[in-house]
Amino acid sequence: MSPSVSTVDTTEFAGSVALITGAAGIGIGQATARRLARGGARVIVTDIHERRTKQVTEAIAADYPDTVVRGHVLDAGDRDNIDDVCRAVVEEFGGVDVLVNNAAVNIVKPIFEFDPQDWDFVMGVNINGPWYLARQLMGAMRERGGGVILNVGSYAPDIGGAGIETAYAVSKGAMNALTRSLAHEGGPYGIRANSVTMGIVRETKFVNDHPELLERPDTYGPLGTLPSKEEIADVIAFLASSRARNITGEIINVAAGAYMRN
Repeated sequence: MSPSVSTVDTTEFAGSVALITGAAGIGIGQATARRLARGGARVIVTDIHERRTKQVTEAIAADYPDTVVRGHVLDAGDRDNIDDVCRAVVEEFGGVDVLVNNAAVNIVKPIFEFDPQDWDFVMGVNINGPWYLARQLMGAMRERGGGVILNVGSYAPDIGGAGIETAYAVSKGAMNALTRSLAHEGGPYGIRANSVTMGIVRETKFVNDHPELLERPDTYGPLGTLPSKEEIADVIAFLASSRARNITGEIINVAAGAYMRN
């Protein structure tokens, strides 16, 4: 069960700046932005959808008036756009303390039908974007004395994309390698990096688009449950906090054990 508002330390992230990609949808990104704002972080909502970015930014700011919430339109696959947003964030806040690479795309097709342009698109958003964001923001983290990078992944690499999402699985496998590389390079400067991986998460756009997945027995693990987006956000918040000060380079799977059934 996710903790209630009353059980969350509203000062845990006070003074920290957190940038979350893909944060204006109905899923993990927005839940994470809200969880960190609830903990007192100054939150930067980024998403490719301009209208949704504005609406979600305003909604979070209204719900958590004691912190600062900013919104920036960001295409995680566009380096020029990333440059612009990082520049604006560094100018206003001096950098970020927490980077959550959540934005991702998934095109479900067998390899026989997969367009090479779709492959490049998935790689551009899912792995090139997180690498470039880290590259652009780690310098300021180093100057600030540390930071945390959290990559939102999947157990798709562990099950070969279940035979239907090769590009997605490969990109998320690369993200795990990126996480460990960032942990190695950032560690001497107090920068930690971890991945939070999962399978199917309740109340997300992907599940809404593919409701048939909820009928498949291999969707569920030994616990017979599915995590919620808020529960994923709680794990991200824990890893972003000082409570996880000695956790870096790890792949934390929050899937009720479902990957063991595949």
